Amino acid sequence: MKQYLIFIPMFFLLSNFLFAQKVSTRISVRDDRGEYSYKSSDTFSSYEIKYKGKITITDDEKGIASISPGGYFKVSKTTFGNKRAVAIESNSNGQLNYEYFSGKSREDFNEEGKSWLADIMLDVLRKTGLGADIRVKRLYNSGGIDKVLNEISEIESSSVQGLYFENLLELKNLKKGEPGLIAKKIGYVISSSSEKGRIFRKYASKFLQDESSADAYFEGVSRITSSSEKGSVLRSVLKNNKLSVAALTKLLETAEEISSSSETGSVLRTVNEVFVNNEAFIEAYFNTVDHITSSSERGSVLRSLMQKNTINARAMERLLKSSSKISSSSEQGSILRAAVEKGLHNDQKVQTQFFDALDRISSTSEKGSVLRSLLSETTLTNESMVMVFKGIRSISSSSEKGATLRKSFHLVGKSTIADQEFFKAVESIDSSSEKGNVLSSLTDENNLSESVILQILKASETISSSSEKGHVLVSVSKVMDKSNTKLKDAYKEAARTISSDSEYRRVMEEMY
Repeated sequence: MKQYLIFIPMFFLLSNFLFAQKVSTRISVRDDRGEYSYKSSDTFSSYEIKYKGKITITDDEKGIASISPGGYFKVSKTTFGNKRAVAIESNSNGQLNYEYFSGKSREDFNEEGKSWLADIMLDVLRKTGLGADIRVKRLYNSGGIDKVLNEISEIESSSVQGLYFENLLELKNLKKGEPGLIAKKIGYVISSSSEKGRIFRKYASKFLQDESSADAYFEGVSRITSSSEKGSVLRSVLKNNKLSVAALTKLLETAEEISSSSETGSVLRTVNEVFVNNEAFIEAYFNTVDHITSSSERGSVLRSLMQKNTINARAMERLLKSSSKISSSSEQGSILRAAVEKGLHNDQKVQTQFFDALDRISSTSEKGSVLRSLLSETTLTNESMVMVFKGIRSISSSSEKGATLRKSFHLVGKSTIADQEFFKAVESIDSSSEKGNVLSSLTDENNLSESVILQILKASETISSSSEKGHVLVSVSKVMDKSNTKLKDAYKEAARTISSDSEYRRVMEEMY
């Protein structure tokens, strides 16, 4: 009983040890001008396989049926120090000569040699890909696609798996939907990103024949772990295939899973060549854009989109929302200026999103630059005019605030509510000279209404400098109707706030 209890843990320790050794198999493969060499080894066994020429395997897959003249097939396996080998050479007539080795002894290729070769032949086929074309056809014809895919699952090498998948995809009698099954299997069983990418690029048109296969294809591509390889596949698909909106949407969902900002950006710039104003596509596109963490990369994608496409209001609204998540003020500003140049569709939802993005710009100079660009290019709704002046008020720099307000004079007098926001922005200027400059410059505009003049006079009262305040009032006196009692009273009230007696007298003299 005690011996039994000791044996069990020893058994598991040995099992774990054997498993660990199996995982650490060392493999080398060389294919040099038609001469193929395969070597593998672990702690307990090793294989060496070499062959040259066109080789045909037997129907039962237990031996070699033929080798082209001058070719050969050699295989050796060592297990716990016990080595066996078979060498088959083809003479100039294609006649095969056999040699069998057990340990260091050369023996006749008899039943023992034939039996040993038959035992290891399946291993040889799976390790090297020898006869893959014939095997794939045979397996497919006898058991359908499931039989081929099950066999591929037994193969360890990504390159050999790839060879089997290629031969499977070359079959002329594949049924509808089977390319999709193949694509899924490629995604799951091939571990090499480059091998997955190679097959997905080469056979993309076959995978994209119908919608169900296309979905499976992009699911397979999504399992490529390398960002550069995944990006390469998606760009290749876009350049070499005409995709439906549904396929494009699936492609974008796959691109969203790329971890590299530069690779994601590169794919999206290629997508920009075929951008579609479709609701599902737009949502998938900007979800992918939002996945980009690099400010410069996201900015590059969005500018590229606007340069190459006419995008509808929904797409522009979504673009502006995406830009608001960029951390760089210069990138945000660049995108918003490009959006202004492209056009904000005279759409309130678009313009509201524009101002939300603008509000997130932390740089005073960048925010002022964007607002001045907006004031030069875009027809604004009344609601947007209010937002413009609220945006100006949020600028901390007096000079930026003043420069932007001077650019907005053409909006003054168009909306009572907007006018109120304009003068709130003026009153928020800290600098007396800047505030005075804005108000006196406004008096140069033609046909100022009574309401606007009254608001200029009221705003002038907030100027702390007597000389600046006086300059504004004198400017007002030159454009106001001096017979208007309401204006005269407001003028006098503003003048009374001047602390300098001489400045006060000078201002009042302008009234008479």
